[in-house]
Amino acid sequence: MIRRLRCEHCHSYHNELPDCLLPYKHYEAEVVSGVIDGYVSSNDSESEDYPCEETMRRWRSWFRKNRNNLEGFLQNSAERILDLKDRMSLFHESLLVSIRNRYQNWLEICLRIVYNSGGCLAQFW
Repeated sequence: MIRRLRCEHCHSYHNELPDCLLPYKHYEAEVVSGVIDGYVSSNDSESEDYPCEETMRRWRSWFRKNRNNLEGFLQNSAERILDLKDRMSLFHESLLVSIRNRYQNWLEICLRIVYNSGGCLAQFW
């Protein structure tokens, strides 16, 4: 069930997606991140519902083209949350890389930050 929420400021309706779904994608976030990380492929025998090669190619391309935008949203959010003036003194490595290495559900975490902060990522289809 997907909740519909009404904004008190602009009075428009917004759908609240559960963490397992990604905006504009038909597959669960775990499958998309698995393809991006190279864990899911057309040779994957664990799932008969794996995406076709063309879909997986588009997802990898989408991630490559949005990588800098994702990093920017993560840096900006960390800067605002931690009230940092000089972010370079704290972040010695990419926040995106750090989150990818630390959490299995890294894509859900990153996209939640982007979309909850009012941002969006380009769809390159």
